[in-house]
Amino acid sequence: MLDSSAERIARMLTAERRLAADASHQLRTPLTALSMRLEEITLTEDLDTVKEEATIALTQVERLTDVVQRLLTDSRDPRTGSAVVFDLDEVVKQQIEEWRPAYRSAGRAIVHSGKHGMQAVGTPGAVAQVLAALIENSLMHGGGTVALRTRVTGNQAVIEVTDEGPGVPADLGARIFERSISGRNSTGIGLAVARDLAEADGGRLEMLQQQPPVFALFLSRVTRPRQEPEPTVR
Repeated sequence: MLDSSAERIARMLTAERRLAADASHQLRTPLTALSMRLEEITLTEDLDTVKEEATIALTQVERLTDVVQRLLTDSRDPRTGSAVVFDLDEVVKQQIEEWRPAYRSAGRAIVHSGKHGMQAVGTPGAVAQVLAALIENSLMHGGGTVALRTRVTGNQAVIEVTDEGPGVPADLGARIFERSISGRNSTGIGLAVARDLAEADGGRLEMLQQQPPVFALFLSRVTRPRQEPEPTVR
């Protein structure tokens, strides 16, 4: 009886520690993006720029609120999902706009190419977090231009994130998604949490190539119904 209780308590403590670690990472990324926007406001006296940056900052606060709400929901019932059909372009554009100041400060660029107008199934906030984790990872560990490319494979929408840096060390390989793996200035759970977020909505996150690094987020794609031509009236 005592052994059973001890094991149950140990499992609960392990789950709580994991939740705390995940929450710390999921909150850190949007807080970093929000901090960058507030810094932009403090560095300018142009009213239009202030209004623009403040509007983006408010959007980031809403996303941060969504992250907190999802963390609380998952802690109560991890099976609870919130997947919806959403515009993939909007999420990609949002992330590029949020991270561009940080890349500009580092003397680097972030760009987007590929297929546009796709609709995917997932939680927009979670997808944004996955992309933010990949973009931040490239900022910290990569080099040169970071490129986001959207494409289609079968019934899936794919977002690839790559940069011109040295890539993933050969000794890490497929272990890059393990929670114990970390690089410089890293918590060691960033990519692990990102993969968990992707899988929670039925997607998946993979490393397609180590050098140069290519990470890909796969999501279910929604195909718009083809419009039938209007009947000809004679």
